[in-house]
Amino acid sequence: MSGIVYIKTILFLFTKLNSLFVRRWPIGRISKHLGMKILHLSKMDAGGGAADGFVRIHRALLAEGHHSVGYVIKQKRQDVPAMIDARRLLGPLEKLGWGLGRVWAKLRRLHLKPVGVYDFDAEANYPAEPIICHARTQAEKWDLVLVHWSGAFVRPETIREIGEALGARVALWQVDMAHATGGCHSNLGCLKYQSGCGACPLLGSTDPKDVSAVQAERRTRIWKELGVFVLAPSGWSARQAKESFTLGGLDLRTFPIPLDLAMLKPTADQLSVRRELGLPAEGRIVLVRALDPAITYKGFGLFLQALRRLDDQGVTLHVAVIGDRGFIPAGFRHITFTELGPQRGDAALARAYQAADFFVSPSTNETGPMMAGEAMACGRPLIAYPIGIAPDLVEQGRNGTLVEPVGDVAALATAIRTYAEMPAGELAARQQAAADSAGRILSAGYFAEQVQAALCR
Repeated sequence: MSGIVYIKTILFLFTKLNSLFVRRWPIGRISKHLGMKILHLSKMDAGGGAADGFVRIHRALLAEGHHSVGYVIKQKRQDVPAMIDARRLLGPLEKLGWGLGRVWAKLRRLHLKPVGVYDFDAEANYPAEPIICHARTQAEKWDLVLVHWSGAFVRPETIREIGEALGARVALWQVDMAHATGGCHSNLGCLKYQSGCGACPLLGSTDPKDVSAVQAERRTRIWKELGVFVLAPSGWSARQAKESFTLGGLDLRTFPIPLDLAMLKPTADQLSVRRELGLPAEGRIVLVRALDPAITYKGFGLFLQALRRLDDQGVTLHVAVIGDRGFIPAGFRHITFTELGPQRGDAALARAYQAADFFVSPSTNETGPMMAGEAMACGRPLIAYPIGIAPDLVEQGRNGTLVEPVGDVAALATAIRTYAEMPAGELAARQQAAADSAGRILSAGYFAEQVQAALCR
């Protein structure tokens, strides 16, 4: 017997034996609500923009009185209601079989070294039955299975099984490009996602029928058979879905991730917030999120180049940096900075936005970022390239500035200098416009209404 057949036989026996004597128990029983019944599938509830967006969506639906339940395999937060750690739904033998399956899948692709985030469906081997059984303790019939970032959690076949068993429609939340490709989360300029992938440059492959092509074909077929629809948080991500081999032709609706507008809002006492964070009381402050410049599509390297230009021009500006530490170099003469580190939770994020005068998002390829909407909700004009949600939020010259062409450092530096030297009255007007425009489309009520409308199509 070959090694592959042997391991598959063991995994099959584990699953069957487990079903004979493992008792299912209801974990995290949730009170029933009127309204939509929505089951979320996400790899995790913390650790990145995709996870944060999932939690915001889940909380918004709960706040609007809907029955929303999230299933994850990496639960880090204990402050989110109706969040289920799917690992706890597995019996001992199931858990062992699941773990061995993941190890085997990783061993089989050791020769592949993808750059950045890449999903291999073989590693997404969590079974459908535990989620189905637990969901039925809440309701026999569900309205929607909403799939977020689910790499290494559930594969398309499992999603189909869950949706069909619960009588629910399935929607894909286009949080990044993962649903639109054969595996990568950012195409980094590659257009093969439009034609079904294959010979994937991220995998260093020359095979037109490699794993990226196989996964793209399988996803395309299953999504069409299921009648899946796509929910995109921005016009930019919606266009990528339309151009995609896997998602093109599916029903599509576009609306942004909701925010807690009771927490993320402007302040009338910026001076106190600055003192609390140890920031200068006087002068203009720009807020930016720091990430490793090697993650090129996040654009922090472009921001640093723009700062060097401004410093050479003698522009005085203080940079408040949230996120990763240690990526702002020394040696500036006119530019100063404070590293605030990671800011966890809306309250901490709100203080960081409120302390600044404007926000820069230098990303060149992503569906968000969520920080763009958060900043504007706090009354901070946005400077960004015209990607992700930025074109949907910015009214040029009124509540922010779109910088073109994408990736242009000189244009980014010019935009930052404009806000650094802008008269106080004009800046205040743009700050108010930012808060007003964000409040119209980033509320929980608006989001829930859009989901209901999508289900009724």
